[in-house]
Parts: sequence; C-alpha cells; structure tokens
Amino acid sequence: MAKIVVLLCIGAITAFAGMAQADDGGWDSGHCGNHMKQRMHHNFKRIAKKLGLTEAQKAQAKAIFQANRDAMKPIFASLRTERKNLQALIHADTIDEAAIRAETAKVAGIQADLNVGKAKAGAQFRAILTPAQLETLKTMHDKRRMKDAPAAPPAQ
Repeated sequence: MAKIVVLLCIGAITAFAGMAQADDGGWDSGHCGNHMKQRMHHNFKRIAKKLGLTEAQKAQAKAIFQANRDAMKPIFASLRTERKNLQALIHADTIDEAAIRAETAKVAGIQADLNVGKAKAGAQFRAILTPAQLETLKTMHDKRRMKDAPAAPPAQ
C-alpha cells in the first residue's frame, strides 16, 4: 500500500508539472505556456553551452525536442482530463473505491506514456552527442542527482 501511495504522489507531482506546461494540451498557449517555453529555451542554451554543442547538434536537438513536444501534446491533454476526473471522484459526496482505483490506474498509465516519451527523446538526444559530450552530460546528471538527494539523517 505504501508503494502505491508513493507512486501516486510522484505521479501527482509530475502531472502538475506537466499540466503547467500543457495548458489545455498545448505547450505554447497562455502566459504559463510562454513562461515555460522561455525557461526551457534558457535551460537548453545553458546545457548546449556546457556541452559545447555545434550548430548542427543544436539544430538536431531542437528538432528532437520539438517532435517530442508535438507527440506529447495529446498525452498531456489526456492526463489533464483524467486528473480532473480523478479529483472529481476523490471529492465526490460518496466514495467509489473501485472507480477511484480505476481512474488512478488510467492516470498512472498516461504518466508511464509520458515517461517513455521522455526517455526516448533523451536517448535520441544522447545519440547526437560525442563521447566527450556524453561524459559531460553524465557528470551534469550526477551533480543534479546529488543536489536533489535527500540529506542523510543526523547521527545519534
């Protein structure tokens, strides 16, 4: 049961981040969509600089990420719809446990689709990098993981 709760929390956090980007299923609509687009552009420029990407690599990377965004739009829209349905079930006057579980499974399946898409886009991006750039990217990821890792509890 604890695993399910943890997975639901992770799914919810990721879903909220996705919904902020999706804004009715579109990446580029509205103020929030523009802000996220600018932020992603800034992050790409920073990563491209750290990796020393060539202009050709930048163009390839942009094409990869744009194709991924286009493919993910309907999935984000579906996620948003299913999350709304789940919230309605959770806050209903009567509890329908089977319906909540079924809707939660739908949300988890959609989240899995998003994670697979993210992994595929990442693999496509890594395929255009040189071995040295791959090593730099791995170091960047490792540093990020260490920064995000929970602090060890104090010794007693």
